[in-house]
Amino acid sequence: MRRCNGREVALILFLVALACEAFGYWGLNTVEGQHAYDEMAGIVPFAAQVIGGFLLVGAVFLWWRSTRIKSQ
Repeated sequence: MRRCNGREVALILFLVALACEAFGYWGLNTVEGQHAYDEMAGIVPFAAQVIGGFLLVGAVFLWWRSTRIKSQ
């Protein structure tokens, strides 16, 4: 079984973060999303955006770290 390298994992994290950010934007900033997630249910897209932000930071850090390890 082949091990994943840091760049592959960073790419997967980036794609998941992008999906979370897109869902959060849809849920908070569109009429359809606000209708689907009204009042307290609006925490779901907000939380998805926050989690997406953390995943994005993690993906950037992991990508940076994988390039630093290869260059040494």
